[in-house]
Amino acid sequence: MEIDQLRWFVMVAEGRTVTAAAAQLHVSQPALSRGLARLEQEIGAPLFDRVGRVLRLNSNGRTLLEAAKRALNSIDSAVKTIGTAADPTHGTVRFAFLNTLGTMLVPALLSGFRARYPEVEFLLRQDGTSRNEQSLLNGEVDMIMAAQPSDQPGITWQPVLDEPLALVVPVGHRLAKRRRVRLIEVKDEPFVTFAHGFGLRPLTEKLCASVGFTPRIAFEGEDPTMLRGLVGAGCGVALLAPAPGPLPDAVELPISEPRCARTIGVGWCPDHYHPAVVEAFREYVLTESRSPTAWSRFWTN
Repeated sequence: MEIDQLRWFVMVAEGRTVTAAAAQLHVSQPALSRGLARLEQEIGAPLFDRVGRVLRLNSNGRTLLEAAKRALNSIDSAVKTIGTAADPTHGTVRFAFLNTLGTMLVPALLSGFRARYPEVEFLLRQDGTSRNEQSLLNGEVDMIMAAQPSDQPGITWQPVLDEPLALVVPVGHRLAKRRRVRLIEVKDEPFVTFAHGFGLRPLTEKLCASVGFTPRIAFEGEDPTMLRGLVGAGCGVALLAPAPGPLPDAVELPISEPRCARTIGVGWCPDHYHPAVVEAFREYVLTESRSPTAWSRFWTN
């Protein structure tokens, strides 16, 4: 059964004569008649009652008509959707990013891209590194913004910019009034940090190890706002990305030694199909990402 046969059938079934339908479809009348005959042969039943040269839809035809119209509408809709996939100014981008990037960096990128292409829509997901990578591999998202090169086979990762990390301490902490600190100065302090599966957890452990100590973990969680709140409550100190604004009960301090930062990049699966709008957004992120001005005070070396 061919799509053209269904279109011809619907047009004749809805009242057009074979002659009129053939003219509108730009096919010959004999070709249309043969197409309708083949359709009846494939179905195994007549679809029209033939009264002289007039075709009148019978009960079989009425049963097929509604199904044929639904099928053609679905096919036409799918073809239209596929056609728009080649247009970088329309469509949907499924984008996942780290929890800590959702306050400054990601909103700026979304705003800038939508200013160029206001018809583009985003489906956003915010989670830790491991779960975002799994969503990417599963085809649930088109691209991710991650904090380090992925070691997952099938994911391509390209760096964008460096994000500083700050030492977060309570306002009454002995270091709170310092302009900058060394990480070794909190070697005996309890730490609140991200749980395993979040990129900042192994990075915190690696940076502490680089100056000769293992952090004593007092609490691990998934929400940077909660972690800052626990620091403000005196539960420990933390290595976190800069907050978007002042903290009520905690202080963020630049770290002079070692250099505490992480590289932010974009990850995608080159073997997965991507609509043009996804390619356009990825290129925009790679070329237009800028460090928020709030980060500048945390660079000490």
